[in-house]
Amino acid sequence: MTFASYLSLLRALMIIPIILLHGHHLIVFLLFLLAAITDWLDGYIARKTKTETNTGALLDLLADKILVSLSLIWIIFLYQDLYIFFPSLIIISRELIISSVRQYIVEKSEGTRIEVSFIGKSKTTLQLIAISMLFLVPLFEEKFYLLTISILWLSSFISIFSLYTYLLKWKSSL
Repeated sequence: MTFASYLSLLRALMIIPIILLHGHHLIVFLLFLLAAITDWLDGYIARKTKTETNTGALLDLLADKILVSLSLIWIIFLYQDLYIFFPSLIIISRELIISSVRQYIVEKSEGTRIEVSFIGKSKTTLQLIAISMLFLVPLFEEKFYLLTISILWLSSFISIFSLYTYLLKWKSSL
């Protein structure tokens, strides 16, 4: 495993203190922010050091899905808010669909790989921003909540669009 792969693994494991430190909103926010930064950093390091591997790419994808999905599930549990539940359901469903389609593609055609698109990276960035803001909601006024929910909904719509574009790419690559 490379250093970049260890950063991906660290990102996945950071969900544990994020959940355990519930109630310490600023600490949880900072931990989540640190985990989000490793999403960018692991890819940057792997490219710069020319240590990109299939294992590293898989760990990166898994770490993203674990961090985003489990954070959203935890937030749904904490807030029990339908304005959070529905966009979170869309985001988590998209992640499960993408994972299933990727597995299908790998089994059907060896070596087929669809590169991450700008829309996919934008989706992840918006999701990470929205989730980090959700951890801070109890510390701020209603305007912050409304802004946070708006970003979460926007990221869910971009998730749907991203899913659509990936499915089109995969269909054309088969």
